[in-house]
Amino acid sequence: MENSNKFKKVSAINNIIITSDEFMKAFNGIQDCAKRSMAYEEPIGSMLLAEGGLGKTTLCKTIESQMPRYEKVEVNYKKTVVPVFYVEVPSQGTVKSLAITMLIELGDQTYTSGTVEYLTNRLIYLLKTCETKLIFLDEFHHFFERKTTTIRMNRTTGNWIKTLANKTGISFCLVGLPEFVPLLQVDSQIARRFPFIYKLNPLMIEDSDGYGTLYAFLCEFSRKLSEIQINFSPPLDSPLIGLQIFLATKGYHSYIVNLVRESINQALENGRNTVISDDFNSAWQLGITLFINQINKSPFEMTFSQVLSALSKDKND
Repeated sequence: MENSNKFKKVSAINNIIITSDEFMKAFNGIQDCAKRSMAYEEPIGSMLLAEGGLGKTTLCKTIESQMPRYEKVEVNYKKTVVPVFYVEVPSQGTVKSLAITMLIELGDQTYTSGTVEYLTNRLIYLLKTCETKLIFLDEFHHFFERKTTTIRMNRTTGNWIKTLANKTGISFCLVGLPEFVPLLQVDSQIARRFPFIYKLNPLMIEDSDGYGTLYAFLCEFSRKLSEIQINFSPPLDSPLIGLQIFLATKGYHSYIVNLVRESINQALENGRNTVISDDFNSAWQLGITLFINQINKSPFEMTFSQVLSALSKDKND
């Protein structure tokens, strides 16, 4: 298969969204916060917490896609309505840099200079004009000042967000790492503006029901891939393949997707639409999961008992 066709086929994976109970709880809950804010006429915020690679950005972008921008005709002019948007907090974020980033995201790229007060007033005006209801602020740990011995929230930035929320009535969702939450909650005035907290965790191979979230994820992933004529032998959610994938990725969504994607590449390069164990082994050899799990031997060369032994050792370490 030519590379262009192969990569086009594999790129379809990027459009596949696999949900879970945690995903849907956050998906619905964050949108409910925006509805509460409108109903209560006060901003009700939320937090979306997870380590990297567990689907935070995917969830944010999915919600954003549910409420797309559109043109609206008023009495004498046409405007763009932006119900929800997503921004990454700039590294070592200041009030001014964040205000400029938000203005640019709203499409107002001409207003990138001026005093903080001017930029803030401009932002408040545009947010009201664009009828914005929900804002995702990703990488919120950039709000924190790192000293030699302490890490604390930049109160100037925190108070600015609090003021912005109060003056616009918009629901803000802070997106980031769980370990920064206790540091944020030191400031009770800021913390109480984000009462709804949602977490995304790694997929597991077993739970209280004995059948973990990993297998449900792989089963649905396989079903959707079959729609583009990609199959697996043995099945993607078979016991051994599931354990091997878990050992390689520790259940982190993005690593699973990358591993499956590269395995499909390997199969297509060999003229097959069916992915086999050797394809997973070849994908693993590329080192795409080394950051999350540095094991010496490929999980896809292990037997069932060897995988269980490696998982047991990894758990005890």
